[in-house]
Amino acid sequence: MQASDSAVRQLGYLVFECAPGVLEAMTVVYGEIIGAAVEPQEGGAVHVRLDGRPFRLRLEPGETSRLAAIGWEVPAPGFDALVARVAATGAALSDPGAEVAAARGAARIMRMSDADGFVHEFHVDLPFAEDAALKEKFVCGDEANGTFGLGHIVQIVGDLPGATAFYTDVLGFDLSDRITWPAADLFFLHCNQRHHTVALSAPAFGMPPGAVHHLMFEAKSRDQVDAAYAKLGALGFPVIMTIGQHTNDEVYSFYMGAPAGYAIEFGFGGKVVDRANWEYKTFDAPSSWGHELQLAPQP
Repeated sequence: MQASDSAVRQLGYLVFECAPGVLEAMTVVYGEIIGAAVEPQEGGAVHVRLDGRPFRLRLEPGETSRLAAIGWEVPAPGFDALVARVAATGAALSDPGAEVAAARGAARIMRMSDADGFVHEFHVDLPFAEDAALKEKFVCGDEANGTFGLGHIVQIVGDLPGATAFYTDVLGFDLSDRITWPAADLFFLHCNQRHHTVALSAPAFGMPPGAVHHLMFEAKSRDQVDAAYAKLGALGFPVIMTIGQHTNDEVYSFYMGAPAGYAIEFGFGGKVVDRANWEYKTFDAPSSWGHELQLAPQP
């Protein structure tokens, strides 16, 4: 499906609950290692900004650490049509209300939970001013060469064909490519110029359906990635995979272990998608060099 007003435009935000002690550690990850703007909120929450939007990540205190919501930004003219497609699948949609919408930086919002327990929040963004300093650091949201959104998320799902069909047939994503190797079989999907906003895997890496393997954030320079990598040991965070380069999206990156239970990939130089002319391919290895496994993320 090509880009349209009634399709998901980008990954707008993520909301995480963090177990006691985890939220504080995650602010170090996002602030001191990734270099994002970290801003405390009322009630102990923290907003993480990568651009001018009020937040791209919201961290909330909780009893356990979990992904509480995935925010999908939809253009206002097509919002009702997308919600109608979601409803036609039999999903139970709910309106969390104007107060939640405002807190999310949204004009409209509708919520649903999928079969794996992932909570999806379809929303229309409120306008926000550009943050020039952050725009120089991160590929996020709208750029001169297209729309890229927050980054990407890798989800473990119980029904891989069903989850893929939901993203493509209902939400308007297209398949980018597939990587099949002994450890896993991943499908990569795009909804804008970012090579992939979502990757889907059947249970793998010791992770069950409903788990998040990793999040990816994209820097605007290779030096940012190298500097972040150099800080891991000094700040006490483990390396999941060493610096390397992927076969499919050609990102130069490393993976670190996050106290919240998932990995974080920080990279540079992602391949840009031309949706009108993209050709689907299959790869037999995730990396062309590097990315040596040090330890597995803990589910």
